[in-house]
Amino acid sequence: MSKLSQLKWQCRRGVKELDLVLNHYLEQDYRIANEQEQTAFKRLLTLEDPILFDLILGNILADNEAQQSLLKKLQNYVFSLDN
Repeated sequence: MSKLSQLKWQCRRGVKELDLVLNHYLEQDYRIANEQEQTAFKRLLTLEDPILFDLILGNILADNEAQQSLLKKLQNYVFSLDN
């Protein structure tokens, strides 16, 4: 299984909204992201759904700047869906 396929599998979550956001990032931005952002994404994928959901909604802050920067991108996508 390729690394990208493994990531796609990890993007499958119990919450459909998380699936949509994570897969959108993987398909649109992951390949062009720098190594630091890719690492931040992989670390986010290790989190449990409720924590990840709260991070994406901005209810809690990430541990580091790289993750927080990535979360801003994910939040922009989420909020663009509302409009």
